[in-house]
Amino acid sequence: MADNVQVPGYKVIRKLGEGGMATVFLAVQESLDREVALKVMSPVLAANATFCEQFMKEGRIAAKLTHPHLMTVHDIGTENGIYYLASEFLPAGTLRERMDRITTNEILDVTRDIAAGLAYAHDKGFVHRDVKPGNIMFRSNGTAVLADFGIAKAMKSISAATMAGNAIGTPDYMSPEQAQATMIDGRSDLYSLGAVLFECLAGHKPYQANDAYAVALMHVTEPVPHLPESVAWLQPLIEGLMAKNPDQRFATGDAYIAALDRMLMEHPQADATAQRAARKRATLKSVTPLPGSVPAARQSTEAPAQAKLSTGAVAGIAALVLAVVIAGGWFVLRRNPAPPNNPPTTTATTQPANPPIVPTQQPMQTQEENQATAAIMKLDMQTLLSKGSEYLAYGQKNYGDKLDFPPGENAIDMYHEVLRRDSSNAQAKNGLTQIGAYYEQAARTALNQGLFTATDEFIDKGLRADPSNQSLVSLKGELAKKEKGG
Repeated sequence: MADNVQVPGYKVIRKLGEGGMATVFLAVQESLDREVALKVMSPVLAANATFCEQFMKEGRIAAKLTHPHLMTVHDIGTENGIYYLASEFLPAGTLRERMDRITTNEILDVTRDIAAGLAYAHDKGFVHRDVKPGNIMFRSNGTAVLADFGIAKAMKSISAATMAGNAIGTPDYMSPEQAQATMIDGRSDLYSLGAVLFECLAGHKPYQANDAYAVALMHVTEPVPHLPESVAWLQPLIEGLMAKNPDQRFATGDAYIAALDRMLMEHPQADATAQRAARKRATLKSVTPLPGSVPAARQSTEAPAQAKLSTGAVAGIAALVLAVVIAGGWFVLRRNPAPPNNPPTTTATTQPANPPIVPTQQPMQTQEENQATAAIMKLDMQTLLSKGSEYLAYGQKNYGDKLDFPPGENAIDMYHEVLRRDSSNAQAKNGLTQIGAYYEQAARTALNQGLFTATDEFIDKGLRADPSNQSLVSLKGELAKKEKGG
């Protein structure tokens, strides 16, 4: 998105960040002479009516939630095809940026703030669905604020979401319910808050694996993680937030706060200042939680029974992880990769792969694409087939990465160049058929999740690989009917 964007009534100062759906600028709201974070929808997505509707819905949801620990939305609107949302400017960064230096008492204060904001939002009928360190921000006075209710969904809503983001979350922090794509409520957000608390206290994420699917599965099947000995006295909080069964978690954010304050008063490990603060709060309201709202602390040697997964649950996890990769602001509109000549055989970090979803039909090639085409034409047939097979195998294990992106370093480009030289090459034809089948499955999964834009993207990718795939053509028709409400 161009940095010279103009929105009537706002003076843009500088870019703060860029995500899949929008670019965020520091701006001055001229009518009130105040600094705001101006979120402007990508013009690529602004052309999609469904995305525009969801963007406006995001602002209306957030505007209804007025709380000291929720980001304040000042304005939302559209002007000359530009969709924008103005919210308070939070200059002190995110929890992600502070995690390597935050103290125990500080993170407990942060979770108390966020739990209070969540209690308010849940009471109003909304679930955040993506509580994570990057969405926890700070005001200049140190107050923690939960940002980005853009993927929230009204718990009582009976209408299906129609944009990528219906089944969403970040695998490192998602609840078992999210991982299995089942019904969720506010307790799912509390689970995610527990995962954030654990990471800050332990110095690593609750569950670590080579790919997003494995992490999501661990949230369902693995025991609640245990804190290191230095902070083990806080384990009951982790147990109460991250219990696999929602009924065994804290029922509300307020219940968590009550339990936290009680622990601070009762444990000698707690800082004296934190103990005094807890006692002060206790004079304002009872620290005794409602019956059933605070689960009994498990013994440190007790491991909760592993959840049993049905075939449907496993399928739900697979579907959700795929949706995670394509949703929740992970659309990559601009990417300048420097991929190795040979892709790695395993994911290097515990973070999920972020394959880009970009329009597959361009009116003309970019300079990068022209250079990539020229580079491919210099490769011999054996190299093209070898790279095509290598990228195909890698992409099938890493959520489509290397199947169609980046230009000149993906399986589709390699196989197409082979067929340009030898139209009957069986290996290239078979590779493209497999890619088409991969995107057919991805499109079907996205369509079943109600992710219409993602479905369209996957169909286009699949047809680019295998135009003869009639299932993809049929899916195109199904998608058109659903988008029209059929």
